[in-house]
Amino acid sequence: MDEIHLDGLTLTKYGMLFLEEYETAVVADLHIGYEDVMASQGVFLPKVQRRYLLAILSEIYDRYGPKRVIIDGDFKHEFSRNMPQEWDEIEEVLDYISDRSEIIVVRGNHDNFLKGILGRRGLELYDSYSLGNYFFVHGHKDVEIRGTTIIGHEHPSITLRDEIAATAKVPCFLYSPDLIVLPALSIYAAGTDITRNDFISPILRKNWRDFEIYGIDENLGVIPLGRLSSLQAPSGGYPRPR
Repeated sequence: MDEIHLDGLTLTKYGMLFLEEYETAVVADLHIGYEDVMASQGVFLPKVQRRYLLAILSEIYDRYGPKRVIIDGDFKHEFSRNMPQEWDEIEEVLDYISDRSEIIVVRGNHDNFLKGILGRRGLELYDSYSLGNYFFVHGHKDVEIRGTTIIGHEHPSITLRDEIAATAKVPCFLYSPDLIVLPALSIYAAGTDITRNDFISPILRKNWRDFEIYGIDENLGVIPLGRLSSLQAPSGGYPRPR
């Protein structure tokens, strides 16, 4: 199925969470400029991410018509400066969204130099953002959960294996009523395999939840994959909350 509805939320095959009451689309971890950063290190990747992101955004607007888009951190990739590809592509994505809806950008750990780009368009870079009962932070810092907290940063995924041991890594949403983790929107974000019990977000390390897992696939859509506690974990399993 292309989408799953949960308590006023829609999980979509685009890796976008839609807040139905507020007509708001939420995405995270675009990592714009990744190809340019890798090229500077001698690894040359096809420059496809800009086209991919604009195509995804076009489908989101056509299908859901959001009045607001929240980018929940790591809009860009390079930590230390604004690279030329990043600058151009961020401006293109900003213009695309701003022409169609309000845009809110939450600071991620890769967004050190994003404020200057946003400032040219009169946009703020938020450390956190609240909308009704929803609270948005990127997830790279330890903060207290409020209402329904929505984070990125983790790039959650799950590795699926078939009967001949072929594998595929599938990005996924992690869902609980008070804490939701978004998949990365970047085409190059391999993701953290949640079966390995090694969360990188301090929020997740501190606030274990028996998340419902929803994989996303371009062709199959949103795939319910059960609960986190049902997955095999190494060396004693997942920690339980105190």
